[in-house]
Amino acid sequence: MAIVKRFRELLIAQRERFNAYLETLEKQKNIVENGNVDDILAYVEMEEKMVSDIFSIQKVIVPLEAQYRSHLKANVAGNVSASGESAGSDIPEIETALERLRVEANNKLEQNRSLLEKRMSEFREELKALRNNPYIKRKASFATAESASFLDIKG
Repeated sequence: MAIVKRFRELLIAQRERFNAYLETLEKQKNIVENGNVDDILAYVEMEEKMVSDIFSIQKVIVPLEAQYRSHLKANVAGNVSASGESAGSDIPEIETALERLRVEANNKLEQNRSLLEKRMSEFREELKALRNNPYIKRKASFATAESASFLDIKG
């Protein structure tokens, strides 16, 4: 019973993390389209942290899922009372919702990557244009003049 309860709690926590991740990806899409480099970097760092959180909780979910499946098989095979099943009866629905969120997050992530690649190529083109600017390449006439190394303060 405790396994089922803990597994359910972890699935709900994972679902909430994926919802937050989707919101972050949506905001990141808007930031990438607007093009503020510092904001893009902040959202990429936030995304990396969220992904690591999702993976860390997934490491706990996998063994609990195996225990839940074996517990479920034991209950079905032994015709044990359904009290344990009633607590976890919504687990398949939560798993289905979680899988939908994973697919949606993956799709949004791919869209954001393509937008980010497009934006990066635009930044590269802007940088190339700046480097090829003849006014930047030409040094100012006063830039070659030698500067004094000592200054006479007393006069």
